[in-house]
Amino acid sequence: NIVDQMQQVGFEMLIYSFGSSFVLESDNTTYIETIKSQIDYAKARGIEVGGYDLICLQRGHGGYGDPIPDEWSTVRDDGSLTPDACYASDWVDNLHGYIYHFLEATGLSNLELDGPYGGGTCSATNHSHHRGREDSVYQQNRLQSELILKLRNKGVYVNAPDFYFFQGQNRGVMGYDEEQYSMPRWEQLTISRMGLYDDLYRFLPTQGWMFLPLSEYHAGGDAATFQNHPQELEWAVAQYLGAGTAAAYRGERVYDESTETGQKIKAVFQKWIGFYNRHRQVLIQPVVHLQRPTMQGWDGWFHVHPAGDVDVGLALIFNPTNRHFEQEAVVLPLYYTGLKDSAQVVVNEVGERPRAPYKDHLHRDHSIAVVLDMAPKSIHTIVVKRTD
Repeated sequence: NIVDQMQQVGFEMLIYSFGSSFVLESDNTTYIETIKSQIDYAKARGIEVGGYDLICLQRGHGGYGDPIPDEWSTVRDDGSLTPDACYASDWVDNLHGYIYHFLEATGLSNLELDGPYGGGTCSATNHSHHRGREDSVYQQNRLQSELILKLRNKGVYVNAPDFYFFQGQNRGVMGYDEEQYSMPRWEQLTISRMGLYDDLYRFLPTQGWMFLPLSEYHAGGDAATFQNHPQELEWAVAQYLGAGTAAAYRGERVYDESTETGQKIKAVFQKWIGFYNRHRQVLIQPVVHLQRPTMQGWDGWFHVHPAGDVDVGLALIFNPTNRHFEQEAVVLPLYYTGLKDSAQVVVNEVGERPRAPYKDHLHRDHSIAVVLDMAPKSIHTIVVKRTD
């Protein structure tokens, strides 16, 4: 059912996350065949499927992950064991065997490699792939890098909460701490947008993912979840897709088909995913930072795409306050769009109070000023197009 809902609203990937009873490290034929049939069903509907595994950190002695034998744990200088697996022990051979077999048998096309090797030393002298402490960092990093590279060569998309981009990782975590998703929704939204805004100084939009608890994650109850709250959900979807950054929408369903609220949520997803798909090529481009979220006024960013055939810029503007800003001039620096003389401007294509497209001439500093009427808690889009 969730796959059918994803297809209806336009989502493109489902990930079996932790807590979903998904087990990557399995050689159970019946289980693998069940997962394969689910993946085949999803792919027939245009949905790619990924899976989660905790691969190194917290897999050793006393770790909170599924424990491995102590002889594969990382060893401290004093001979004691750590909660982490050593990625240059026999554990890596077992892990890689499970991964490659599961991918081949099921057609899984994404892996979320949680707890990747974090850079620590291992003083063991009896592990298969390193001699001792001195070469342990190099060998563990090398072996994990080989895994990521091989996955990429197989066409597998790799998520990992670390910075192995030079090894081939596709996407890392950005802009949040997990505990913030137990906070009340409006606080979540503001803090998340602050973190997202800041991380877009160092990440391209598609390098990171954000998070949205449709159902309860760590704590917070109904006050922290979005599954029955269309207004706050719209803000979340708009700010994440409007940044060109995917979020992990965690829950057991996309919307409740049996309720009016559920239908509103379905419409929110269709609206903003449709907007994202129409303007994907500009939304995934770098941003010019306009105004950081402070909850004291409007905030937003501006994507620039000088190589775009039609769309060369797109701004997302948020008024999270309870104040009405009338005739508010938002200055867009068009220098980085490559435009020289004029631009076609489309205001609020999917936001409130849509306006007819109009042509504007650039100022001497290559900017234009777009005047917006910002109602309380309103979202505004500004698409900048070529005029020729």
